Amino acid sequence: MALSTFEYSKSWRSAQDFPSYEENEERVRDDMQCLFDEVRDALNRLVGELKAENLPFSPTAEIDASTLQNALELLQAQISGAAIGQLPNASVTAEKLAEGAVTGAKISDAAVTGAKLAAGAVTEEKLADGAVSEEKLADGAVTAEKLADGAVGAGKLAEGLLDGKADLQGGKVRASQLSLERVSVTASRELLLSDEGKLLSCASDSAISLTVPKNSDAAFPIGTEITVFRAGLGGVTIAAAEGVTICAPAAARAIGTRYSAVRLKKWDANVWTLEGEGLAPAGYLDNFSAGFAPAGAIRLTQGVHVFASEAQLPSPGVAGRIFLVAAE
Repeated sequence: MALSTFEYSKSWRSAQDFPSYEENEERVRDDMQCLFDEVRDALNRLVGELKAENLPFSPTAEIDASTLQNALELLQAQISGAAIGQLPNASVTAEKLAEGAVTGAKISDAAVTGAKLAAGAVTEEKLADGAVSEEKLADGAVTAEKLADGAVGAGKLAEGLLDGKADLQGGKVRASQLSLERVSVTASRELLLSDEGKLLSCASDSAISLTVPKNSDAAFPIGTEITVFRAGLGGVTIAAAEGVTICAPAAARAIGTRYSAVRLKKWDANVWTLEGEGLAPAGYLDNFSAGFAPAGAIRLTQGVHVFASEAQLPSPGVAGRIFLVAAE
């Protein structure tokens, strides 16, 4: 019910209600008392009606109620909700929080999620130095979609993190980093694990032999590729350690001519392939010198191939011979 209004039952301005002249004084007193009684009764009734459910209330954005009683009940519910962690949306703002009021110790694990943070709410200026550490990030929490363009630059990465990594230019690896690293070889030796993916430049006037070791001695990953380039006058032969198989056309093992290259590739634990345009049978000789004589005969091992087209004989009209002598 609403508060009731009060009106006098008689009016002093009405001659009918109150004649101008009363012969009976008692009558006048009764009239006056009637009016006073009406005021008294109205005030007493008002006292009884002054209750929250009878008082009107203008609704607000936070409290939608029509009476003071309803408004108080809604307010009590909001206070109760705040006590158990159910704050109305946007009710806690930065201006309402005391400095340092919200600390990491007061926030339960996983309480702050991406869905609860407004877009752009967490900025670099709001984060303390070292606040976001690797230990605080869940696996897979940082994805490409969550990173702004240019947010991760080389200057923001820990020192040494990019060591050994290729640089990107226009989304591609720089051309200079695609080329093989060159390793100089001047004497015979076994292949080393550090040779993986390298270009071995063999520059020597004497013959060089590169031996592919057993997997138990050097466990190159399957798929390893090593390029061998003959840069010097001396021949270059690819040899296999005991137990190692090298698959090559016509059992070729040598780099036939200077400035040619071949490629070794590991297919299995102890199986490698050898390919390249410069391949020649082991023991192949090139660049014969002119003026060979019996006293300077070249001794070749059994099974060596000698290609006449490669032999440089003396000038036309000058006698020249190549002697093949059985190996001792």
